[in-house]
Amino acid sequence: MKMKIMPLLLIAALGFSGLSRAQENVKADGGSNTLNQAKARSISDVVWFGVDFTVSKFTLVADNPDVIVNQYLRAINTLILLEPEKYNIRNFFKKEKVTNSVDLVNEYNSKIDPSSLVITGEHKIDQDAVKNVIAYYTNPENSGTGLLFIAENLNKVSQTGSYYVCFFDIATKEIIDLRRMIGKAAGFGFRNYWAGSVFNTMKMWSEQ
Repeated sequence: MKMKIMPLLLIAALGFSGLSRAQENVKADGGSNTLNQAKARSISDVVWFGVDFTVSKFTLVADNPDVIVNQYLRAINTLILLEPEKYNIRNFFKKEKVTNSVDLVNEYNSKIDPSSLVITGEHKIDQDAVKNVIAYYTNPENSGTGLLFIAENLNKVSQTGSYYVCFFDIATKEIIDLRRMIGKAAGFGFRNYWAGSVFNTMKMWSEQ
């Protein structure tokens, strides 16, 4: 029996590793994906709102959901700011200026219900969920372009995190460019492990 199981596990592992570079372009306004991407790339300044976990689920993680909500989610967003050379948003997204504004994302993430955060299966969200999330993000000027990662599924089985990478007009909430991307998780400890999937998603975006 063991001899039969091992090849299956190997096939599954190879399949999961292929997900680390997966992406899905989403038509944000019914127009051309290529045009959406070109418009996003032409923008010189963005407001980095962080990683929103409010519509996400964690699949088969062993950590305490209360600790995840009350500690780890904020720690992930803080780490991105504390290590700007690694999580170099300006270079990854080819921008002249990035303004960090993570107070809102930390506030919204802190209100997640821990009892429904961890699940046993996969989890997916749709574009309507993305629109609902970005509706709550603004800045004091209520202007400019926002960049937000909307987490979908942090999956311990596949060792990946899936995100919607969203560029949007802060004033109108119009989506400029939207891509569903899957990054390989990597690192020691909960914070670093899932932040690794954010890093690999950023890196993947820059290599397109």
